[in-house]
Amino acid sequence: MNILTKSESEILKIAEPIWNDIVKGATDKNWDLFSKYMPDSDKTDEAKQDVEKQWEQVPLLTSLTDKKEFVGILRRKDSVLVLWRQWSTEEDGEFLGMLNLQSIGSEVKSIGMFVR
Repeated sequence: MNILTKSESEILKIAEPIWNDIVKGATDKNWDLFSKYMPDSDKTDEAKQDVEKQWEQVPLLTSLTDKKEFVGILRRKDSVLVLWRQWSTEEDGEFLGMLNLQSIGSEVKSIGMFVR
């Protein structure tokens, strides 16, 4: 599947369950759920330790709510960046949730997630 050839609505249908699992995985500090859509090459012990360290040091990452509002999609050379307005149970205000998706073989994988 080539994510770059998909319409915005098709990309959103793919991205939403991935984002939901990543947010739930982060909130529950569940590496298996958090990393479910990562490429296998990114699921290293070092990556797991880095993420677990971030969960301890950045309360925002483990306090994201289910509430989100779709903002848009940015198409890049070989990936798409899906943007949401995101809220937290611990931090006041609104945050930008970003999910970077790329086609790898016949699957769409998360090659990055960011919250700012």
